[in-house]
Amino acid sequence: MSIVEKAVEKLKTLPAEPPAPAQPPAAREAEPAHAAPPAAPTVERLQARTREAEPPVAPASSWHLDTVALRRVGLLPADREVERRLADELRAVKRPLLANAMGKGAETFTHGKRIMVTSAEAGEGKTFTAVNLAMSLAREADFEVLLVDGDVPKSDITHVFGLDGKPGLMDVLADERRSPGEAIVRTDVPNLLVVPAGEQHPLAAELFRSRRMEHVLDELGGRNRRRLVVFDSSPLLATAESQVLASHMGQVVLVVAAGVTRRQAVNSALHRLSELQYVGLVLNKSRVPSGENYYNRHSQYLKALKGGS
Repeated sequence: MSIVEKAVEKLKTLPAEPPAPAQPPAAREAEPAHAAPPAAPTVERLQARTREAEPPVAPASSWHLDTVALRRVGLLPADREVERRLADELRAVKRPLLANAMGKGAETFTHGKRIMVTSAEAGEGKTFTAVNLAMSLAREADFEVLLVDGDVPKSDITHVFGLDGKPGLMDVLADERRSPGEAIVRTDVPNLLVVPAGEQHPLAAELFRSRRMEHVLDELGGRNRRRLVVFDSSPLLATAESQVLASHMGQVVLVVAAGVTRRQAVNSALHRLSELQYVGLVLNKSRVPSGENYYNRHSQYLKALKGGS
């Protein structure tokens, strides 16, 4: 018999291993009442620790825009038929603005996503145009729109939207410790954000001309995000800061009131704008009878304005 066979036979003759002795009562009482569960894998423990450390994120609240109040003060159309016609007209207005913003226009404009809405003089409907243009642009699926109240002396958008007292454009310009994002208010209108004017400042024109202004504009524009920034500006012939603000813009919409705006005022306003910008004229307060070709009348009138001396 081989050595291996002898070892196997010997193992067979050994008695079975006795069971473990019973634990004495004292030892059982010393055990904790609840045994600790087996340790979780390292990844699971880290994930649990992260969940405990991160507080739940509350949904961002949106600022309610009172459309009834906006209609009452004339910033939104008063009835459905006027609203429908205005929507059609704004589609024609925003078409070249969107093409330029996306770099698909006939020319390329620096800062094409910055759009300033202004007029030559007061009372021509620039704020009405700015608000409705911003809302029309916000209906585009590929963009969000930031409407900025840049008419600091009047601050109509700030007042009507109920944003008085909130930090705004002038506050983040005057105080470098403030983040431009502090002034952005998200509204309950999809894709529409608003920046109030902020507190008036005696050096508004100088602040608009500063390097800080360019930084604030970059931040408000979301840098690489698909965001359009629409400024409601004071009239070009009324304040110094409106001309400075225009110098930061890639596109300017000049509102002309039909039968009100003087030809000389329009020409003076146009001479204050750069040839490197896209400048579009919008005819406001026009009373074209139903059935007439509005766009032909519109283009002829604007051509006469541009060609006047």
